[in-house]
Amino acid sequence: MNHRFPSLFALSAILITAIAVPSFAASATTDQVVRKFDHAELFGGTSTGQKKAGGSTKGALVFDSEKKTIEFQPGKGSAIISIPYSQVKSLLYEQASKPRYTEAVLISPMFLLAHSKKHYLTIQYTDTNGTGQFAIVQLDKKNAQEAVAAAQAETGKSVERAEEK
Repeated sequence: MNHRFPSLFALSAILITAIAVPSFAASATTDQVVRKFDHAELFGGTSTGQKKAGGSTKGALVFDSEKKTIEFQPGKGSAIISIPYSQVKSLLYEQASKPRYTEAVLISPMFLLAHSKKHYLTIQYTDTNGTGQFAIVQLDKKNAQEAVAAAQAETGKSVERAEEK
């Protein structure tokens, strides 16, 4: 009888694993209605699509499948901008590189040969008044491609890619 207790315990552990793990995995896949891309920076765009001279806001770019919106959420607080997918007119992705002047002065002139790349997603949309607006989001280089793919998949709009000259 002493040998039956450990085997009964092992059998119940196997049953729990066989039943609980698949149901947990299934619930985890249905909860993925929000795609969040951290380390982003929002620049307010002018009516011509240029970055304003003013400041920017750091936060996260969020695609919410349930609400069908693109949101920019700062570190704390509610969303600064919320764009329904139906109001998105176009999406533009571009990489811009610039020489690393600061590093060249402080560390080594060899840094002039290396360029840092910045990744931007420009969202052209109409606001509630029907006025054309732009939101320019600088993406983190680690998740820029995933964010662009999510933008295309979620909105159904193709993302235009601007080549660097």
